Amino acid sequence: DKIVLIDQKNGGVSKATNAGIAASKGDLIQFLDADDLMSPDKIQRQVDFLNSKPSGALASCEWVSFSGNVESFNRFDLKIYRDYDFGIDMLIDLYERSEMMQPGVFLTPKSVIVEAGPWDESLTINQDGEFFCRVLLQCKGIFFESKGKVYYRKPGESNVSQQKSHKAASSLLESYRCYEREILKVEDSKRVREAIAKNYLRFSYVIYPNYPDLLEASFREFDRMGVDRSVRIGGPKFQLITKLLGYKNALKLKRFFQ
Repeated sequence: DKIVLIDQKNGGVSKATNAGIAASKGDLIQFLDADDLMSPDKIQRQVDFLNSKPSGALASCEWVSFSGNVESFNRFDLKIYRDYDFGIDMLIDLYERSEMMQPGVFLTPKSVIVEAGPWDESLTINQDGEFFCRVLLQCKGIFFESKGKVYYRKPGESNVSQQKSHKAASSLLESYRCYEREILKVEDSKRVREAIAKNYLRFSYVIYPNYPDLLEASFREFDRMGVDRSVRIGGPKFQLITKLLGYKNALKLKRFFQ
């Protein structure tokens, strides 16, 4: 009686998730993809943790990756494993440092989700990133619970996150535009625009040399942010080439020093 099976026509990840949210009756919601796991005490620890926190706050925790044996996992030394008074500060750190939080780490009040709005069913890639961008902007702080864990199974080629088609790349770029739209409603500043600009740079870095139309679109989006050209991504060698020859020339050369 604790498990409800929702059967509906396949409409994608976001539609299925929205159906689950609509059917939920609890005050807190845990997202977890079918191929991932979490420690048995994760939810209870976070529930107890949130009892002493402001209403509307999120709990987060560590996430690790594995393939095959869950006991053999890889840890990540992420700077975002900490508390945040404001969600926008976490988003800026995520974008500035090219770090990520696996969605399962969060235990989220349903009231915050209702305020943030549903998952965007038009996106095919990075739906979770776009959704949690809005959630983090609505929440009353994020508090890191250090004991619980989420185990993220390394995706195979058929995993939705590994899609590399033009449609998938277009969806990824659109999700970054959604980031921009939502964050600028809260704060329009140099630090915010630089963080958003790095997303557009990162997009072109990842998809180059494919899809010239989307590459040019990402360059235009970067320019539109009006940030200093010293905003850079990539490793030390790539950043040095960028400084000497410019970003687009560095892209053309990056395969020689990867």
